[in-house]
Amino acid sequence: MTSPSGRHLAGVALVSASLLMTELALTRIFSVVMYYHFAFLAISIALFGVSASGVFAYVTRRRFERCPTDTLLAGESVIYAVSTIAALFWLVRLRVGLQYSPHNLALMLTIYALAALPFFAGGLVVTLAISRLSSQINAVYAADLIGAAAGCLMLIPLLDRLGAPGVVLSAAALSIAAAVLFAPRANRRAIAGRGAVALVVALAGQLSGIAGFDVVDTKGHQGDRILFSKWNSFSRIGVYERTHGDWSLSPAYKGPLPDTRYMDIDSAASTPILRLAPDLSNAQYLRYELTALAYHIVGARSSLLVARGALPGAGRPDSNGDQLAPGTQQLAPSTQQLATSTQQPAPVGFTALVIGPGGGRDLASALVFGADRVDGVEINPIIADDVMRNRFHDFSGGIYSNARVRIAVDDTWAATAAGAYTLTENTLYTVDAFNDYLDHLTDGGVLTITRWVADGLRLVSLAQAACEHHGWSAAERLAIVRQDRVATFLLKKTPFTAGEVAQLHGVAERLGFDVLYAPGYGAAGRILPTSEVSIDGMPTGDYARLVRAADRDQFYAAYRSDIRPTTDDRPFFFHTTKLQNQLDVAFGKSMLFGNGLSALLTLLGISTALVALFVIGPLALAERGHAHPPGWLAWLVYFGALGAGFMLIEVSVLQRFVLLLGHPVYSLTVTLFSLLLGTGLGAAWSRRFDVASLRRTGAIGLLAIAAIGLAFIFVSSTVVTLAIPFARGLRIVIAVSMLVPMGVALGIPMPAGLRILSTRAPHMIAWAWGMNGALSVLGATLAIFIAMNWGFRVTLLTASATYVLGLAAWLAATQHQPTQ
Repeated sequence: MTSPSGRHLAGVALVSASLLMTELALTRIFSVVMYYHFAFLAISIALFGVSASGVFAYVTRRRFERCPTDTLLAGESVIYAVSTIAALFWLVRLRVGLQYSPHNLALMLTIYALAALPFFAGGLVVTLAISRLSSQINAVYAADLIGAAAGCLMLIPLLDRLGAPGVVLSAAALSIAAAVLFAPRANRRAIAGRGAVALVVALAGQLSGIAGFDVVDTKGHQGDRILFSKWNSFSRIGVYERTHGDWSLSPAYKGPLPDTRYMDIDSAASTPILRLAPDLSNAQYLRYELTALAYHIVGARSSLLVARGALPGAGRPDSNGDQLAPGTQQLAPSTQQLATSTQQPAPVGFTALVIGPGGGRDLASALVFGADRVDGVEINPIIADDVMRNRFHDFSGGIYSNARVRIAVDDTWAATAAGAYTLTENTLYTVDAFNDYLDHLTDGGVLTITRWVADGLRLVSLAQAACEHHGWSAAERLAIVRQDRVATFLLKKTPFTAGEVAQLHGVAERLGFDVLYAPGYGAAGRILPTSEVSIDGMPTGDYARLVRAADRDQFYAAYRSDIRPTTDDRPFFFHTTKLQNQLDVAFGKSMLFGNGLSALLTLLGISTALVALFVIGPLALAERGHAHPPGWLAWLVYFGALGAGFMLIEVSVLQRFVLLLGHPVYSLTVTLFSLLLGTGLGAAWSRRFDVASLRRTGAIGLLAIAAIGLAFIFVSSTVVTLAIPFARGLRIVIAVSMLVPMGVALGIPMPAGLRILSTRAPHMIAWAWGMNGALSVLGATLAIFIAMNWGFRVTLLTASATYVLGLAAWLAATQHQPTQ
């Protein structure tokens, strides 16, 4: 047993920082090269790799005993660096399809194993450090947590400058630095040389282009010529030499279309860059767009507000999500003059605000319809500064520099439709969001949203719930119009007038659109929708049936999908599979990881099998023939509850602070930094308590955590609502001030349990780490499953109940605690 020195603690901190940076960078890489819902895979893989490394260290402990501590830690740190570089090299090149096949399943398992490799190697370094330097286990544990917190601080600036692959390579460099710190004085030059060779080889491959680490062939773009690509902390913007489709153009339009370039965010949410003439003479086709329907029913006296996801002061996210569907939203205060023909003069004199103008099509639409001024708020600085104002300025006709256009870059709007775990959540489409939208409309204002017909029915239930909150009838304020597979929803703050309904039907008839619902549907003298058709399995008549349903709860219960209105507490708009059907959907053989639900449950199955094979199984085999000490089962329950409970709290807090901090990456970084820093401080503080008082201290800590989880349910919503208008720096301070004390409480139970266990049954410490890690892996996945079906409040309640279970196990395990 070696006493840790400052260089040992610094080395542990560097390895922990690199592990955290690699984990979060992989969430970005997986979002780009595969799909958004694979981002959660990186977190689960990291937990599994670290857990398996602890078991490996225990099973092979006799082999490791022959190696001096410093030499062992230095050598393993170099192995960690090399494995990180090798894993990255292959992960940016492997592609897995969503269709179920033995080949895709084998690829998925290969990706899982490759991604787990650096976490296994790095976790082994930390595990060996904790076991070899256990004379001051609290100090080593604190260094581990504080180092991980420091990694959170470094993440965002490194992502902005180097991109996600560059962050992973930087993490490998940190592990080389840790190896030099660990190494005995006589071996430091040799260790540094080996590490330098690994880094030089990687850099040479990158700079020469022979064996680079950049993401080249992303999903949906195999073979496409990349005209531009750049990373920042929350996205990768790519522009491709490829035309962009137009899903909502009227079949009545027979003229030419401008050339386009295909720009997307994380190879998922796309936007066209139009080749525009400076005078917009080639953009008149936008008058035939379904997405511009609101312009046909507004006149000249009020402003027009066009948004891709947020309103001023509403704190709502941008719709850069993982659903490959039109997502334009418009909020249009009404005016008196109505356009009666696509050939007549457009309304003039209004202003427009476009949130997330992207490639500029919405800006051009507003100008074509006669806007005097268009204000655009672009949430992604790469799109505004690098693409539209620079590289593609001339191609786009200088739309961002048009005399009637003013562009502001403000990434406080940048909370993407993909939430913290990017499965199916979208805080853009919740009752809370719709209430915000309606509150910010002027009298007669119109909210319009364009989505696929197949996933849009839930928008009706959201509109109904929001109108009900205001004491209004949604049936008088809602209209739904379809073109092919796309539908535009119009929700007014005041009831549609008879003239507006007639105008809507007239425009729809001229342009060949299908009115699925409008006020007066089915009444005498009203125009009925065209015959019902099924679009991607969705009967179009379901829209009108839901609007007219006398008992919505009965309609929801009888309907085949879950279309209940989503809320900020349960923001999973695209999760429409009812609970009783989820296993069939997730494990059907048609899709492997086709959506968030199948990704989640398939991942849960894979994780459970791997935990059983590589964590629980080896420990059980290694313990054959050993008598179990008194209270052994209670100890396993205790450490397992700590692992599951921590992840339940972390997942809930991460999601809740997405709205507060403006983007999942910011929420992930700030939340993990705060919790890890607080946990490290709590672990260090727990050293002050002697062993005799640990039973009482641990019990108080567990009760405090359960109480904090309950309090957070009621406090967080109020804090988020009040703090959203503040500058991001102040919002970060508020988040940190709330989470660090929670982290301090979370940091006490684990080292307290390890200290007592080391005096009673030291050979069970490996079991403690294994159970904690195993339940962390499963707890993270279960947390999302609970949230998807019952909401994050229930997830926090489950976390508090888990810590209460841990308290019961703690009291049972320490019932006969020896005193010192």
